[in-house]
Amino acid sequence: MVKTRAIYIGDVRFNECNVFELNTETNYFEMLNDREFRYEKEVVEEDDDWLLFEVITDKDELDGRAKLINR
Repeated sequence: MVKTRAIYIGDVRFNECNVFELNTETNYFEMLNDREFRYEKEVVEEDDDWLLFEVITDKDELDGRAKLINR
């Protein structure tokens, strides 16, 4: 399965960097650690301070492979 994930560039200055995943049912990017913390899809896609990735999450595929899609 291919999922769309995002990282906010400003978070790299901290010890941890939160990862957000697109929920295609709600059109929100939701934080993986706290699904209640989220941003609208359009907000993330239009902001140059976000890095967007396609991530393969299937065990049968190359698990964890990621491809940058917005730069």
